Amino acid sequence: MTSSQNRAVATATTRRIARVLALTNQSGGAGKTTSAVNIGACAADLGLTTLVIDADAQCDASAAVGYDNPDDIPNQANLYDVLTGAAKLEDAVVQAMAGPIGEDGTKPIPNLFVVLGSSSLEEAEQLLAPKTGREFWLRSQIERIRDTYDLILIDCPGNLGLIVVNAIVAASEVVACVKPGWKELRALTRMEAKIDEIRDTFSAMGAAAELSNILIVDCPTTRNQGAVYDDSQQQAKEAYEELVLPTVRRSPRIPEAYAAQKVLRFYDPVTENPSKLTPETALSATDDYYLVTQALGFTRR
Repeated sequence: MTSSQNRAVATATTRRIARVLALTNQSGGAGKTTSAVNIGACAADLGLTTLVIDADAQCDASAAVGYDNPDDIPNQANLYDVLTGAAKLEDAVVQAMAGPIGEDGTKPIPNLFVVLGSSSLEEAEQLLAPKTGREFWLRSQIERIRDTYDLILIDCPGNLGLIVVNAIVAASEVVACVKPGWKELRALTRMEAKIDEIRDTFSAMGAAAELSNILIVDCPTTRNQGAVYDDSQQQAKEAYEELVLPTVRRSPRIPEAYAAQKVLRFYDPVTENPSKLTPETALSATDDYYLVTQALGFTRR
């Protein structure tokens, strides 16, 4: 039985306590946000109560599920308010939407929720630095609500600062999102070393996350689109073996969906029965994300 199957069995046979996945990369543009919201949307469609935490000052995860300017929403807390102590994490949770909030045709996405980000999170390093137990701030907040969800996904900023350290300490698993290519895949070694360092430093306080999976996104679908990409994917699979998840293809639907503020399964809903998908029958990036979600051990409830 694989590690993903073991996790799925454990989730099914014990009381609900969310698996917490941090999606990270030390640089931007690696597909973290796209993966967080679309894995979250697929898991929600499979019946799991899912929360995406937008921990990036760019607020892209918030925008992708309908909330383009979370700082401008009256009387609505966001993650920066949680950081400053003005609100608790549950106060910053809102229903994810398929489309811009308040527009005709926009509807809620069942089972999917988001902790809104804030552009003020750019100040997070300065605010966290003097705090006692600064590396455990996010973990303490998540523990308050962990039995409310089946899955919590943390969309990390593209660096290895204190917010990312918080996410790794809070997580039960870390998924590295990378694009294909020698440079990008070589960076995995440094990322893995940093994750191990954080775990070892704080293991006595319960930090246990390790690099659990690698998700390669924006993959060319034909050999003639770039042989080096295909070769680098194969190298990653040889080096990391079962840690490598099904890849996500390059698709114009991904930026189009983001611009429409919809997750892929609402913008490009190709799949009728995701439970029966195989790599051979997958026809779109939407299908690819269902395969990724199921490879992580999440199946229909």
